[in-house]
Amino acid sequence: MHNARVMVVGAAGKIGKHLVGRLVELGNEVHAVARFSDPAILRSFKKLGVVVYKRDVSKPAAFRGIPDDFDWVFHEAALKFGSGSDLDYTQELNVRAVGRVMEHFAGAKGVLMASSGNVYPDTVDGCTEEDQPCPPGFYAMSRLGGEWMVDYFSRRNKTPAIIQRIFYAYHEEFGVPTDIARQIRDGEEVDLTTGHVNVIWLSDMIDLMIASAKLCSVPARVLNMTGLERTSVREIATKLGKLMGLKPRFRGKPKPTALLGKADEMARLLWPPKVSLDEGLERVARSVMAREFPLDHPAQWEKRDGFGK
Repeated sequence: MHNARVMVVGAAGKIGKHLVGRLVELGNEVHAVARFSDPAILRSFKKLGVVVYKRDVSKPAAFRGIPDDFDWVFHEAALKFGSGSDLDYTQELNVRAVGRVMEHFAGAKGVLMASSGNVYPDTVDGCTEEDQPCPPGFYAMSRLGGEWMVDYFSRRNKTPAIIQRIFYAYHEEFGVPTDIARQIRDGEEVDLTTGHVNVIWLSDMIDLMIASAKLCSVPARVLNMTGLERTSVREIATKLGKLMGLKPRFRGKPKPTALLGKADEMARLLWPPKVSLDEGLERVARSVMAREFPLDHPAQWEKRDGFGK
């Protein structure tokens, strides 16, 4: 994606702010919509030459006055933390706002919607795109509702789209390994109840997200986006402990199933992740021990029934 006119909705979020930077780096004209509750992110975008719109996309009139003539639209806005305690706002942001994006930007070459692997049931070895969703809680239900909005408006308006079911992107600032590293550093116990996870280094995820634009279709395509390995939480913690010079403490017994996804289709249509788990863990261990980033929201990968209740 080069020299394109691109809109990022929900641009100030964990993934969105990194996506914006990468799109600028690739030489695109980038516009961004977000509440920008952190003024530092707004300032950094302006320095990059990003055209910013300070809006709450949960509001029905959020896109009034915003141009609609974009080549590509990335929808990154969603509520995870607090979704279990604010049901109406969750529906507004995770479901209805998706419909408004699809309607406002109906003429785009493609809309790329960041969804979540949480829509799948827990399994032993992971779900493929062919497996039926089975949301275990309200947050996951709302993400599936957003997917249905994409599917409906893609068909109705003939808008090419892709639904990216993302599993646990991570880097020095956030993610499952980062949460585990912070627990080890601070002497907290690592919960083994969720015994296995899929993880993918953030820069790999973002490059794959951008590249998936060429897969947009009518009706919308669904694509799992995560690492190719089913990795045990104990293994991640043990490796991090060695890198950090600390001994992890554990609690709980692994359940036989977990939230897992198979990304073979992603690797076939695009490419497999380039950053290995060992390389990613080395970066996380150094960063966490240096306390480079403050704790924002933990990934809450241990939970499946709700977030932030």
